[in-house]
Amino acid sequence: MGINDKTHNLVGTTYNFDKNAKNGEPLKHYLERKLSNNVFIDFNEVYYQEKRLVVLVISAAKTIPVDWDGQRFIRVGSSKTKISKFPEREVYLFRVLREGLPTIENTPSKYQDLTFNKLFGYYGSKGIILKDQTFKKNLGLLTEEGKYNIQAQLLSDNSYIPLRVSIFDGETKASNLFSVREFGYNCLLYSLDELLRYGDVLNIIQADERNRIVERKEVSLFESKAFNEAIINAILHNKWIEGNEPMISVFSNRIEILSRGSLAPTQTIEGFFLGESVPVNEKLSDIFLQ
Repeated sequence: MGINDKTHNLVGTTYNFDKNAKNGEPLKHYLERKLSNNVFIDFNEVYYQEKRLVVLVISAAKTIPVDWDGQRFIRVGSSKTKISKFPEREVYLFRVLREGLPTIENTPSKYQDLTFNKLFGYYGSKGIILKDQTFKKNLGLLTEEGKYNIQAQLLSDNSYIPLRVSIFDGETKASNLFSVREFGYNCLLYSLDELLRYGDVLNIIQADERNRIVERKEVSLFESKAFNEAIINAILHNKWIEGNEPMISVFSNRIEILSRGSLAPTQTIEGFFLGESVPVNEKLSDIFLQ
């Protein structure tokens, strides 16, 4: 209070939140009576640029959504409506408050008959011994209810997710499809290794005869380190909970590597371009680093 709604200019206010608000009842008492008990409200009085401002602070919901006079509401577009009209969304909100935003760790896989022979073999090839009794907990493969999560699905012998490299003979997807290589339906660690090795196959060494005096200069099609980093990041930061895989398309003049989803919830655009590391799939990132 004390800021113009339209211009956002500081105008100051003489509003007294301890005075009557409705039917002779102070506003704070009125709000606390109407709101459910799981929310905390407070009024802060501040001065900025010699203008008096009043800030109403409302705590975030912690375990269940907040009621107003016994009803829960949600915004749909620019309208407010009762959330009881959207039971699926209400269930989702309860789950987010209880477990946090959906991740590959707290979201159960629809496949519960998973096996992990390849995972044991991969770790063994790196000199790391996994134990039958502890690997599921140590690698974060179970939900709180004890079900295999999506992270377990990704690291299982069959991830049930395709991962393809499509090669076109032109510069767009309207060009003829020259080749499709499949690297999915496998433990994600093996899929990544195979993708990186396939990058070496694609990266043909060519002779650069320009300005040649004696020795010919050999150049590759693309920078291998940049390709490898892009592939690893696409897999690590992909939004796997939506069931969509990264897409890799090779054209005559470029390679496009698409990772699904958005930035991590705690990442900012500024931090992203500064190179701050905030993994979308934190535990999976730890496993890859290991």
